[in-house]
Order: sequence, then structure tokens, then C-alpha cells
Amino acid sequence: MDVDARMREELSPRGAQRTTRGHALITGGWALRVAGMAVGLAGFLVARASFYADQLAYLDTRPVFWWLRLLAGVAAFFAGLLVFWTGRRLIVRGKQHTADIIDSFDRLTGTRYVLYLRPFSTDPEMASLPIEVPGGNWGESAFFASGLTQEEALVRRFRRFGRVIGIGSLGEPLPLTGAVRAYLPVDDWKSTVTGLIGGAHVVLLSAGPGPGTVWEFTEALRVLPPTRLVLLAYCDPATYARFRTAVAEEYARRSGTEPGAPDTGRWPPLPALPDFPPLARPRRPLWETVLNGGRSRSRWDFHLKGLVAFGPTWRGTFIRFDPSTLRLPSIVSLNRLVTRQLKPVMVRLATLPARGIDPPAADGRPS
Repeated sequence: MDVDARMREELSPRGAQRTTRGHALITGGWALRVAGMAVGLAGFLVARASFYADQLAYLDTRPVFWWLRLLAGVAAFFAGLLVFWTGRRLIVRGKQHTADIIDSFDRLTGTRYVLYLRPFSTDPEMASLPIEVPGGNWGESAFFASGLTQEEALVRRFRRFGRVIGIGSLGEPLPLTGAVRAYLPVDDWKSTVTGLIGGAHVVLLSAGPGPGTVWEFTEALRVLPPTRLVLLAYCDPATYARFRTAVAEEYARRSGTEPGAPDTGRWPPLPALPDFPPLARPRRPLWETVLNGGRSRSRWDFHLKGLVAFGPTWRGTFIRFDPSTLRLPSIVSLNRLVTRQLKPVMVRLATLPARGIDPPAADGRPS
């Protein structure tokens, strides 16, 4: 193992991982998920039946206390929900103990990978589990919420293009689930990231106004063909606007003082990042308001609001995942919406030529 690889191993939380404990947590978590779902759904059905039974209670001559059944059902529902959510968290914790870590970039030689770059400040949110099913529905549907973290859901969509690699945050006790982590020194990371960007089959970059993320975008602009970059919008419109401003400032600074693309020495023109599209229908008409429980405004939105895909000349297109376009959103219709809007991007990425790589070079030049 070379010096750099030993350094990365020392920076990583591999020593804190316990594989046996991880498998036990995953097994126990699944057991709690199944038990919690069974108890919670049974409680929900009992509570619902008892709630409607009170309307006919005056006709019931049996000495049955419907309200006791209602309270018991409600208690069972929330107890099952607590057990179910505990099981989900245990599974995630178990995955952290069993997650792979890249100690040497030699492992990437001859492989195809997807590079995931993001502001480290978004890690807690990306490591969270959804507390509801798509659409914001509650009740018994809470037991059908995904067991994947936000980052795992992203990785599942793009892993068809190669192993998804991410740079880990120094100091985290265990690697987060989703992209396979590699760890770099805080004062010597840019040259390695340049090489990783230059050799990646696809680069996923989550927009954010932080200096590290802004530098990574301008570096992708410098060394990467535009069709291989996908800009992710997990942020709100105001944060996206700050990101665009910061990118323009960083581009002006770097393009005036640093060499450009490895093959030409020139910087490509700064792309005009498209505007963040608002919801198509922020307010519902009366009949939809009634069918949606009296909610006149669309209170639910996708965690991933959309993405920007680039054409060969760096012309960007913002693809907005807009749940307000659906009259009656459901799990099925929302998933179909995302799949339909993502299809052109996924087809384009699938047709990209393969790029075999050697260990990343500091100038970003792929093999």
C-alpha cells in the first residue's frame, strides 16, 4: 500500500466499523419493521372501525365500549409506528458498519464509476429517511415509506452507469450509506478530485453556494465534457440563485489566473445556468382542494426538486420534478412522473462512450 493509500486509510472511519454488529443490526431492524407494521396496521384498522362504530352506538345493545377499542387502536398504531421507525434506523446503522470504503484509487483502474460531489453541509439531510410516502399522505401509508435514505435513493437511480463514488467528510464516525466513500486530507484534495472528475463516466454535483462545491463545478467545466455532468437541485430557489452568483464569480477569478482545459489550454465559455422553475400550480382549484382534505396549497415537494442536464455546447436544461402537475398525486403517479421526466437524461447518459481509467491524474486528463 502506498503512502497516500495509508493516509486515506488513517483518515477513514474503517477502524470504527464492526461488520458482525452491522449484520446483526440489519437483521434486527428488519424484524422490527415487520413487527411494527403488523401491530401498527392492526391498530389503524381497529381505530378506524371503532371511530365509525360510534355513529351507530345507540343501536348497539351489546355492552361494548367502542371508545376503549378506539383508544386501544390508536395506541397500537403509534406503538407500531415507533417500532417500525426504530427498525428503519437500525437498518441504516447496520449498513454504515458494513459499507465499503476506498483506501486506494488503484481499485478504480479499468472500472467505470459515477462521481457524486456535494456540499458536506447537506449530509445530515441526505442521510435522513423519508417520514412519509410520496405525496405527503399519512395514516396507514406511513408504514410503506421507503427504507432508503435520500442519498441511497439517488445512488439507486444512477448506479446503472457505474459504481457511485463520493468523498467522505472527515471526522464522521461511520461512512454514510449510499455512495462508496473515499477520504482525502482537508488541505490536499483538489488535485485528486480533478483526476476523479476527469476520469468519471458521469459526475453528479449537488448545487450549493459553498466555496468547495463552486470550485468543483468550475473544475468540471474545465476538464469534463458537458454531457457527462448532471447538476442536482436538492436546494430551494434562493440557494440555487446564490450558487449561480458564486459560480460566475469563481469562473471570472479562475479563468483569468489559471490554465484552462487540459487539451486546449482555454476555458470554455461560462454556461448560462437556467432559472429555477416554480411550481406550475402552487394553489389548487376548489374541487382539488376538497379531494385533498381542504389543503389549497401544495405543501409537499420532492426532496430532489430537479436537475440540470447539459448539451454538447454547455447549454443547460432544468428538469423540474413538479408534483403540482398531478391532479390526484399518489405513490404510483409520482414515481411515474419522475421516471418519465428523467428518461431523456438517462437515455443520453446510457449512450455515452465508456471511459476506462488509470489512477486519477492531477491534470484531470483521462486515459
